[in-house]
Amino acid sequence: MSTDNLQQALASAAEDVRRQYATLTTADVNEAYAAYLEHFERREDEPPVSTVPEKDELLLALWDVIVDRETAGVDAVTGELEEYYARAFAALLGTETEKQLSTEPIAVPTTIAEPSATPAPVLEETEEQFTDLVEDTTDPSREIYRLRVTIDGSDPEIWRRILVPADVRQTRLHHIIQAAVGWRGSEQFQFFPQMDRELPTTEEPRLCDLLTTVGQQCGYEFDSGDSWYHDILLEEKSEAEPRRHYPICTAGQGACPPEDVGGIPGYKRLLDVLRDPNHPEHEEMAGWLTQDFNPDAFNIDQANIRLGKYGDASFHAVV
Repeated sequence: MSTDNLQQALASAAEDVRRQYATLTTADVNEAYAAYLEHFERREDEPPVSTVPEKDELLLALWDVIVDRETAGVDAVTGELEEYYARAFAALLGTETEKQLSTEPIAVPTTIAEPSATPAPVLEETEEQFTDLVEDTTDPSREIYRLRVTIDGSDPEIWRRILVPADVRQTRLHHIIQAAVGWRGSEQFQFFPQMDRELPTTEEPRLCDLLTTVGQQCGYEFDSGDSWYHDILLEEKSEAEPRRHYPICTAGQGACPPEDVGGIPGYKRLLDVLRDPNHPEHEEMAGWLTQDFNPDAFNIDQANIRLGKYGDASFHAVV
């Protein structure tokens, strides 16, 4: 079965990193593809890494694509996922290795599978199928909200600015925020609109039910064992632009924290330890992170890849 869609996503991620690092060559990209081909053929647990920062960013970008698609169920297959991924990297390398892999047919769904996680102590996933986080066409009359999503308690602030159709339901909004910030999973979640908001009782609330007026704020929390609370500010309303896909991220600041670190208090402690090479827990904490972690790093192209944008458009951060 063809892996064209996965190949496109991987190639787009690699090209985005190459645009940021002029020293990266085609040979470096092929080397990264080969490393992942070997990784999946050997069924290794940890993704490949590099001691060269630019190459490590490339490897991480490819890994993000794999993890995000697996989390969303994009590549749900009847055979082994490792074989499917290996076939994609072999095809990107243009080698004969693809022909030597298992010939067992692998069925790839035409739609994204329903997320397996069950959101919310107070909210259940709807039965709505998520075909994509990106709309195939844009209705010019569709209202677009510009949201600023900030992780509460972060200092310096970790935030994302995203353009989202006002009519998306809150379960999908949850997944959009997860993708824009960089969170990995679909965990229990809850939205906290202002007290004066009367939400519909017969159907799942939409973004426009949670926020109606520019300047209004809404809380959002998801729990992955820790509690991550976010402030959502409605900055602007506008009409959708023809031929522009939504949702998209247009700005942001700060890396997404590791999810299992203990919330904001645990994250601040982690950063203190990492910044002190003499700290007794420095080596343990540094080894716990699978990649070199830069708390100031924010890759807007990767955010948009996670949001489902695989075209050649680029978005530049505007603070």
